Amino acid sequence: MQALKQLVADYGSQYPWVLFVALVILPGLGFPAGVLLLLAGVVWGSQPSTCLLALAGILLNVTWTHCLAAGLARRRIVRWMGPRLQPWLDLPRTDLMKVAWLLRVTPGVPLFLQNYALGALGVPLRLSLLTALPIVALYTCGFVLTGGAIFDGRLGLAISGVALLAAAAIAMRLIRSRQAKPGSDAGGGA
Repeated sequence: MQALKQLVADYGSQYPWVLFVALVILPGLGFPAGVLLLLAGVVWGSQPSTCLLALAGILLNVTWTHCLAAGLARRRIVRWMGPRLQPWLDLPRTDLMKVAWLLRVTPGVPLFLQNYALGALGVPLRLSLLTALPIVALYTCGFVLTGGAIFDGRLGLAISGVALLAAAAIAMRLIRSRQAKPGSDAGGGA
């Protein structure tokens, strides 16, 4: 395990931009963002600046996937998602905030599918980023801190990272349950 960490850390210190580019591109192609975020913690270390750098990469990913889905690839994505997306296409614009929040907090929906769906639905990029930021920030910091701390043998920091991941999961569940209540208007209008 130590040899693997050293190999990854050496490569990452020689080519730190490779991991950043991977964070920007690969999650949009279906690669699990969590793996890259854990790797960011290992390569760049468990510190606030690493969390911010990783978050910047993920937010750039959210931006390009959303723009692709809202523009050039919209027709193809609508066709690909087929009947699952069809009922959502005719929603009033005032409901887009609720849809964005519900999609962001629904467990098991990968980030790239969230971004493609919101882009194809015509959710404004600003709204997509606004709904992604709090959730993605918690997960990003949780994974980065956990990944770096585990490989550095820093148990307290690893527990903090896991606690952030748990907080993100709890926050998502609370938002989801609030949105699911009849008459709830927590999302507001767009």
